[in-house]
Amino acid sequence: MGMTNIPLRERKKAKIKVALYEACLDMSIEQSFRDMKVEEICARAEVSKVTFFKCFPKKEDVLVYYMCVWLTKRWLEIDEQGLQGWEAAKHLFACVAEDDRQRPGIMLRLVGLLAEEKMHPSMPLLSDAEISLLFPEKEQQAREIDPNLYILMKRIAEEAILKGEATERYSIKQMTEMLFTIFYGGYLTAHLMMRSHEIMACYMEHLEVLVK
Repeated sequence: MGMTNIPLRERKKAKIKVALYEACLDMSIEQSFRDMKVEEICARAEVSKVTFFKCFPKKEDVLVYYMCVWLTKRWLEIDEQGLQGWEAAKHLFACVAEDDRQRPGIMLRLVGLLAEEKMHPSMPLLSDAEISLLFPEKEQQAREIDPNLYILMKRIAEEAILKGEATERYSIKQMTEMLFTIFYGGYLTAHLMMRSHEIMACYMEHLEVLVK
């Protein structure tokens, strides 16, 4: 579905929401997400605070939106490149490392938010207009994706087992949960151990636990 087939009101709403999201991404290069002021984000996107809170009831919701878009992008890339098992996991980890280099602090703040919420947040449902703006020429594929990290990690674990890449010590459920631990814990450990320039290496060390 192209933008021309989407009602004008929905298109306008999506453009504003994506503009706010992209303003946060641009600003994250210069400052941490924690230090960003809603007023500054609105000024960058040229919208009012009232409009901001209509799109994102609280500032941290931008992080959840970021995770939703990020996961959808990664899932598209994994499918397009035909990556399975540990190759898919390595792609995820490499993207985290690259994003941390380009936008330091966003993933750290997301980890902090997850710790505060004590749960993995539900991903927002992207509208057709948002999908058209965020994933041009890939709308149909993006629309079919459920940006659920647990589902993706479970698929990766199942593929690794089928390919004979995984240790036989753990069940699929255990392996899925351990991939969660590696995804967030490996990244956090790299920062805590002053190895933020070696995030991918830290990930690979942790992944060895699951490799056959």
